[in-house]
Amino acid sequence: MKVLAGFGLILSATLALTSQHFAHAEPGGAPGLPHRWAPAMKQAIGTAYEASTASSPVWFTLAQGILTEVFYPSPDQVQVGDLQFLVTDGHGFFSDQKGDCTSQVNYLDEGMTVVVTGQEKMGRYSYEQEIVADSAAPVVRIKTTFHWNQPGLRLFTLFKPAINNTGAQNLASASEDGLFATKNVSPNRSGSNVRSSSQVYAALVPSIPFVSVSTGYVGYSDGFQDLSKNFHITVTDRQAGPGNIALTGEVPIGNNPDFTFELALAFGENRSEAQTYAQTSLQVPFESVKADYEGGWHGYLNELETNISDKRFFSESTFARRSAQIIRMHEDKVEHGAIVASLSNPAVPESDNAMDGSGGYHLVWPRDLYHAAMGLMAAGDIHAPVDVLHYLEKNQKSDGSWSQNFWIDGTPYWRGLQMDEVSFPILLAGQLQSRGLYRLDGSDLDSVKRAASFIISHGPSTQEDRWEEIGGYLPDTIAAEVAALKVATTLTQDSSYASVANQWQSFIERWTLAPQGKWGKNYYMRVSPHGTPENPEPIQIANGGGQADATDILDGGFLNLVRMGIRSAQDPRIVTTLQIYDNPDSGIAAAADRTNGLTYRRYSLDSYGEGRVGGYWPLLAGERGHYSVLAGDMDQARAQLYIVEKSAIESGLLPEQTISAPSPDQSDGQSEVGLGVACPLVWAHAEDILLHRSIEEGNVFDSPRAGP
Repeated sequence: MKVLAGFGLILSATLALTSQHFAHAEPGGAPGLPHRWAPAMKQAIGTAYEASTASSPVWFTLAQGILTEVFYPSPDQVQVGDLQFLVTDGHGFFSDQKGDCTSQVNYLDEGMTVVVTGQEKMGRYSYEQEIVADSAAPVVRIKTTFHWNQPGLRLFTLFKPAINNTGAQNLASASEDGLFATKNVSPNRSGSNVRSSSQVYAALVPSIPFVSVSTGYVGYSDGFQDLSKNFHITVTDRQAGPGNIALTGEVPIGNNPDFTFELALAFGENRSEAQTYAQTSLQVPFESVKADYEGGWHGYLNELETNISDKRFFSESTFARRSAQIIRMHEDKVEHGAIVASLSNPAVPESDNAMDGSGGYHLVWPRDLYHAAMGLMAAGDIHAPVDVLHYLEKNQKSDGSWSQNFWIDGTPYWRGLQMDEVSFPILLAGQLQSRGLYRLDGSDLDSVKRAASFIISHGPSTQEDRWEEIGGYLPDTIAAEVAALKVATTLTQDSSYASVANQWQSFIERWTLAPQGKWGKNYYMRVSPHGTPENPEPIQIANGGGQADATDILDGGFLNLVRMGIRSAQDPRIVTTLQIYDNPDSGIAAAADRTNGLTYRRYSLDSYGEGRVGGYWPLLAGERGHYSVLAGDMDQARAQLYIVEKSAIESGLLPEQTISAPSPDQSDGQSEVGLGVACPLVWAHAEDILLHRSIEEGNVFDSPRAGP
């Protein structure tokens, strides 16, 4: 940011802090322990809503009751590991916010202000925090109010940076005015977003100057280690790095049992810029910043409600409204239409906390992006889906395909080929044109043609399935390919695409239907490696699941043959497979509650999850609900929607998966979500909105369309 929007302050680059302010320092333990990301199970996320500007390119997350990863200047670039407070009595008592307090994290209302309430487990103090992003600057504002039940306590802020997606090679500098961090950047770092190679400075500035400060190396000389052993700051070094560093500042609290202070966490291209952003923001009362933040999100919901004023679900369902907000919170503010899969870095099944690494789920997957666009479209967002199409076209490869996933600037991350991801952009183009939201031009149609040609030349088998684990002939992938080719013919008037689609459609059962197997006769397999289900083939189950015959493994991909209009809901082969899929004996489905809703693992013998036991995926409960809509069973569809939303955590965020299903005899109880599970997952929130609208309209909203 060169100009501080809203404040009218021009910041001069000549104020840049030179590298000597972040020189090597003396605290012991360099370079510190390896960095570990905070749990992927976020309790809340936040960013200012900006329809067309980028004054506040900052995104924040919370987990375990504290502020965790903060992103700047895009939602794929982490700059902060976590931020919490520490409390001592100066001589024998120590507590930390994350480990020694019980807390609750929720949104205040639809304005999306995050509220944390908590108390120390022994009752020595309680607190409340409100967290928002400053709509006028790249600043996170944190207002904290303490009630001290024990006199003589001392308060410290512990700040753990993770500049440019890593805790390594960070540099720290501390003063009474604030805690500052940056990193030595290697230009043109290979395989990463180009924005990550620019210099970033973080500044944590208090509303009241710190009494004392320190810097140190994580696990050895940082403030947590020092205070937990000595109960006051004894490591007085004001600089540290390069390494995995943390900074500490003591907050003066006085003698009043009720005490309030604020922090501004800001970012810039140099220390002076970041510090000025923070200091200028603190000059604006917190309530004013909060009002602007909430006004933006209320305005977004009002816009959506106006656009689909004839739909009851959006005005009546606070859950659907929150899902729309959560999806938009994952969008970049410069590359409009770039929506990452999740602001988290999942670590299941290996551990609760991922080791230092840059990718995580804060990357763009074309599949997740398509679902996000359709979910927002269903919610009444008429702009973001068009932006998504243009963003996809911008990042289409020369051969007509898309990378498996990529940084927001389009730089590929993983290099696999997933044919459904080549199909979805065509389906999105058809939806936009058929609904009158956008008229495709020549460049759009050229993109469709190149993608369709790639599908024909490389399909119908795929190198990887939608779970990125196995390749071959899959009902789910083939359904997307066939639907996309038919839509491509309607859009371009080139009948050759539909000709291939019709041929493939007639071969689906030859490629994927098991004539005889463990589950009986004539059911759809998860995958046939070579399209020969009559010849038993062993497949390797990912995540240590072992080896099994391909005919033994089922998943819900066959449901998308119905959703994509390839097979009818009453097709005997679909019905036969559904009966197996819904039977708990298959190892996939589980009864979820008294409404007869079901929840599902990804496939039989799935072991991706806590304890290497496959979890239950809310988005799959939604897929089952969409089938029920097409089958005319609206009671079952509503039961499935209930299960989707029952899988959410307290703040309404939907996870990738849950450890357990809601108890059938305790339907008011929510599922358990492991700390290593991605939460929220954009795709799940999209499925929630889509099922709401599909139930109201009595037809699946995202079934392929191309004509009026």
